[in-house]
Amino acid sequence: MTGGLGHVLWLGGPPDSGKTTVARLLAERHGLTVYSFDRQELAHFSRADPRLHPVLWAARPEVMTPEQRWLGSTPAEMARATIASWGERFGMMLDDVRMSPTDAPLLVEGPGLFPELVAPVIADRHQAVWLIPTAEFKRASALARGKPGSRHETSDPEQATRNLIERDLLMGEYIRRQADCLELAVIDVDGSLDVNALVERVATHFGVRLPPSSQPSFSGVLRGTVILRKM
Repeated sequence: MTGGLGHVLWLGGPPDSGKTTVARLLAERHGLTVYSFDRQELAHFSRADPRLHPVLWAARPEVMTPEQRWLGSTPAEMARATIASWGERFGMMLDDVRMSPTDAPLLVEGPGLFPELVAPVIADRHQAVWLIPTAEFKRASALARGKPGSRHETSDPEQATRNLIERDLLMGEYIRRQADCLELAVIDVDGSLDVNALVERVATHFGVRLPPSSQPSFSGVLRGTVILRKM
């Protein structure tokens, strides 16, 4: 049962898997509108109700300091809290998406699209796919991007980064287990694929749900989440 979301394509995966890059290139080539889960974070915090979204409410920036967020618990505890928080945001995202026009495909991308949440709103497995980075790819990307951005507001920036990386790797394992159980598609990202090849793999999975491509293919290599152009 899709609940009126048959026009939606889902691109999930933990942070630093290349989702935003792939979504942008797919949108350029196929004329898609993209809904970015990450970019709605502040809006979702502002809509949080302590009765309906207790974990999200407790994680608001004005409540939880960077020290508490990145050093106040173990990576496993952080992963569980983040999964719960993003799960609460998923309902808000569905409310947003249900207001979108249904006469053209909408690509939703982000880390909070956990397979068990997406599965009930898709018609078939070709409507959704998850990108999961290898540990090496994840670490390289997080370090290159200086994550977390608030690490220097903590007493131990290096430990804050290690905690974030381990949290995200645990979430990647969680997503993979769910996807395998639900027989949903996963693509491993290790940085060896040409950007165009990765985009084509995702496009092939979506198949006829994508409009015809109107843009030429791009050649490059995905390193972390940065596109390196081939000269």
